[in-house]
Amino acid sequence: MPMTGVRVLDLSRLLPGGQCTLMLADMGADVIKIEEPLRGDYIRLASPFDEHGVSPLHLCYNRNKRSLALDLKNESGISTFLRLVKDTDVLVDSFRPGVMERLGIGYQRLKKGNPALVHCSITGYGQDGPLARIPGHDLNFQALGGVVELTGAAGGPPYVPGVLIGDVGAGMWAAFAILAALRLADRTGVGQFIDMSMLDAVMSFLSIHGQTYLSSGQCPGREEMRHNGRRPCYRLYPTKDGRMLSVACSEPKFWINLCKLIGHDDFYDDYSASGERRIEVIQALNNTFRTKTLNEWITFFDGADVCVSPALNMLESFGHAQVQSGGFVREYQHPVKGTYPGTRPAPKFSDLPIRDSFPPPRLGEHSVEILKEYGFQDKEIKNFMASGASHRGADPVGETISE
Repeated sequence: MPMTGVRVLDLSRLLPGGQCTLMLADMGADVIKIEEPLRGDYIRLASPFDEHGVSPLHLCYNRNKRSLALDLKNESGISTFLRLVKDTDVLVDSFRPGVMERLGIGYQRLKKGNPALVHCSITGYGQDGPLARIPGHDLNFQALGGVVELTGAAGGPPYVPGVLIGDVGAGMWAAFAILAALRLADRTGVGQFIDMSMLDAVMSFLSIHGQTYLSSGQCPGREEMRHNGRRPCYRLYPTKDGRMLSVACSEPKFWINLCKLIGHDDFYDDYSASGERRIEVIQALNNTFRTKTLNEWITFFDGADVCVSPALNMLESFGHAQVQSGGFVREYQHPVKGTYPGTRPAPKFSDLPIRDSFPPPRLGEHSVEILKEYGFQDKEIKNFMASGASHRGADPVGETISE
């Protein structure tokens, strides 16, 4: 695997850090989850639970990882952590700014013992600025970052976005940045501190819309942008059975093909119509697409050179022939019993198989194993366990995070 031999200590909780280290783990990195001995990563207690009492969120983010129970508020825990970092390539945390320093394990101290260390800290708003120490979650970052106001129908309220792009996006950006920093450390022997803000991740997804604003000063709203419903050629249209059909014929050739097929030759020049003409075209297409059910339209467009697809629910998406043909869902070992279905990593390599995965760990399941690998002797481990700073494996204790 590409990252075999890379050792990662993961102090993060919940999604962003979990997404980051999952991507590294799936590529072969040895990811060690360092978890508070009693509760562990909160994601373990996120409902709903499967038939074996395990959180699907835990299953989603923690395959190919090992768990070390370690109390960083315990003196023995801190001294042990410092020993671990000396022989580690990557450290990921999701604490608020200043927490690592208060614990005595900030980057400036850690790099003295390991100059090549890559330390990525994933926070809501970054290490600096007026909001740096303010708590937040994905919806806050999408709202502040301008995404929420762009989501929904014109004339109505904005919607809560259906995907956690702040959490997942920050994790993906963090993984990318870590790989870049590791490449640099290989060449120079010098590591990096990576300040990964979820707000920055969200705003990076503004992409061309953000650049349009910066270049022109235009501040568009819902259904006022190239890709959020302004153009007749790029919208969702209702069908006879109350479903939605996505039309994304951005290029004129696809739009013309669509118009020919549905009997609207008069709309050839209207793929980006504005003003009253836009309203007229959209209403006409609404009426046209309401004449057939969603499945009838899919059959109608089968084989046609147009950018049209159904808006599917989760059941339909995972059952779609295209998704199934690519093997996007595969079986993984369950931490309690048997196997569970999960998604494979998105990229497919020409000569690289998917990692032969091992199951998401129990809290502290690998504590002794990991300590021995780092050179701790049996007597040290025995005394360390006796201090209460770790354990050999247990079920998490704490309140359930509601659905």
